[in-house]
Amino acid sequence: MLAILRLLATVPRGQLAMLLVLMILSGISEGIGLLLLVPLLDLIGSAPHQEPALGLSRALAASGIPPTLLAVLTLFVGAVAFRNAIQYGRERLAVSVQLQFVDRLRRDCLTAVLKAEWRWIVGQQRSDHASLLLTDIHRAGLGLNAGLGLLAGSATTLACLSAAVLLSWKITALALASGGGVFLLLARQRRAALKLGQNLGEANRALHANVQQSLASIKLTKILGTEQAHRDNILATSCSLRSHQLAFASGASLSKAFFQTAGAAMVAVYVYFGLTMWQTPMPELLTLVVVFARLIPMFAGLQQQTHLWLHARPTFAEIEQLLAACKRVEQPLSDISAPPLRLRETIRFTDVTLHYEGRREPALRNVSLQFPAGTTTAILGPSGAGKSTLADLLTGLLVPNQGTVEVDGVALTGSDRARWRPRVAYVPQDLFLFNETIRANLLWARPDASESELRLALERAAADFVFGLPGGLDTVVGDGGVRMSGGERQRIVLARALLTQPDVLILDEATSALDLESEHRVQAVIEALHGSMTIFIVGHRLLNLDRVDMVVLLNQGGVVATGPWREVAGKKPFGETRAVAP
Repeated sequence: MLAILRLLATVPRGQLAMLLVLMILSGISEGIGLLLLVPLLDLIGSAPHQEPALGLSRALAASGIPPTLLAVLTLFVGAVAFRNAIQYGRERLAVSVQLQFVDRLRRDCLTAVLKAEWRWIVGQQRSDHASLLLTDIHRAGLGLNAGLGLLAGSATTLACLSAAVLLSWKITALALASGGGVFLLLARQRRAALKLGQNLGEANRALHANVQQSLASIKLTKILGTEQAHRDNILATSCSLRSHQLAFASGASLSKAFFQTAGAAMVAVYVYFGLTMWQTPMPELLTLVVVFARLIPMFAGLQQQTHLWLHARPTFAEIEQLLAACKRVEQPLSDISAPPLRLRETIRFTDVTLHYEGRREPALRNVSLQFPAGTTTAILGPSGAGKSTLADLLTGLLVPNQGTVEVDGVALTGSDRARWRPRVAYVPQDLFLFNETIRANLLWARPDASESELRLALERAAADFVFGLPGGLDTVVGDGGVRMSGGERQRIVLARALLTQPDVLILDEATSALDLESEHRVQAVIEALHGSMTIFIVGHRLLNLDRVDMVVLLNQGGVVATGPWREVAGKKPFGETRAVAP
C-alpha cells in the first residue's frame, strides 16, 4: 500500500489540499444547514420558544442576522446553495485526482515492465500484463474514488452527528450505538466484497488471455471451422466474470437495503423515545428526524464505498506486486552522456553458459566463438539448439550466467548493454507491423529519418515495390501488415532495420515462412550488404551457405562445428537443419 500512497503523493499537493478543504467545508455547510431548521421550525410553530431554538436564535442575532422568518429562510437557502456549490467543486476535483492517479499508475506500470530484464519478461504471460494495464488499473481508480468518497462522506457524517449532539446527545448516542451494531452485522458482506475482488481479477485475466489467443488464431479458427468452440470458450469465461460482478452488485444492494430498513426502524425508535421518555421539543425532534433521515443514506453510502474500496484492494496488491517484481529485475540504467558502443573489430563469446529459470538444462553451454566485424555468419541447428538465445545475447538483451560476451573487448554487462543495443538491428520470425502507413512503420525505428533516407532503406532492402503502390509510402499496411504479402512484409521490416544504419544485423528465422522466390530476394539483399555491417542469419533452412563467411552449427546448447560451409556440411546433426546448398 505504501507504493500506492507514494504514487498518490505525486498528484499536485495543491489539488489534494484543496480537495481536503472542500470536504471539510461541505461537511460544515451540511451541519449548518441542518441546524438552521431548528429556529425555522420554531418560527413556523405556535408553541413558546424553547431551548435550543432560543440559543440558536440568540447566536443568529449576535452575528447581526435578525431571527425573523424571512431572514432564516434566506439563510437556509443560502446554506444549501453554498453546500451544493462546494459539493460540485469537490466532486469535479475528486474525479480529476482519480484520473491523474490512474494515468500515473498506468504509466508507472508500463514503464516498469519496459525497464525489466528480457529474461524475466519472456517468462511472463503477456495477457496478464494487458489485463492489469487496461482493466485492473481502472478498477484501482474506482477504488481510489471510493476511498475519496469515504473521506468526504465521513466528513459530512461527522458534521451531521455534531449537529445532532447539539440538539440531543441522548438520541445521538442511541443512534451511534444502533448504527454501529448494524455496521458490525454487515462485516460478512465486507469480507465477501474483498474475496470477490480477488476472484474478479483472476476472471479478468482469464478473459483477456482467451480473447487475445482467439483473435491471434482467428485465421486458423476459420480454416478449422472451430468458431463455435472459440466463441463458447470466451462466453464461458465471460459468464464466470459476470457471475463475480453480479455477486458483488447483489451484496452491495443487499447491504444498502438492510441499512435503509434498519435506519427507518431506528428513526421510529428515536421518535418514540424522544416523545415518551425524554420529552424532546417538537422543533428539535423534527430536526433530529431530518438529520437522521439524512444520516441513514449517508451510512448506507459509507457502507457501499467501503465495499467498493475492499473490492479494489486486491487490485492494489497485484499492482504493487508487479511494480516490486519489475524493480527486482530492472535492467541497469544507461548513461545518457556515454556514446553508443560501436563494433570495429570483433564480437567474442568466451565460455558462455546461460540458464533459463525453470529449465534443467542450459540453453547454451560453454560456448566460445569469435565473429570479426563486417562478416556474415549463419547460425544453424534444430529447434531448441540455442539459436535464438545466442541471438538475444548478441543484442545484449540477455546476460550469460557464466562467461562473457564482448564487443571490441568491452563486456556486454551493466549500462554497456544499453549503449550497444542502438547499434543492433533485429528482424524476428514474427514480423511485426503497426496498422499504420509504411512511412509510420519505418519512422518508428528512427523518427528523424528524412525522405531520401526512407527511400534508400527501402531500396537496400529490395522493397522498392512500395514506390509502385497507389499510396506509396502512405499506404496503410493493415493490422499486423495483413494487406501485404509475406515477402513484402519481410522486406518492409528489413528496411526498417536498415534505416537505423546498424553495426550488426540479426535475422532470426526471418525467412522461414517465405517462399523460395521471396527468400532469394532476401538472400540477394544480404549479399549486397556483405562487408558493410556484421550480419547474423539464424535458421533451420538457408540458401547459398557457401556465400557466408562462417557457419555455426548448434545442438542442445553446444557448438557442434564452426567454419566455412564446406567444412561443416558433413557434421552431425546437420541433416536436422535442412540447409540447402547452392
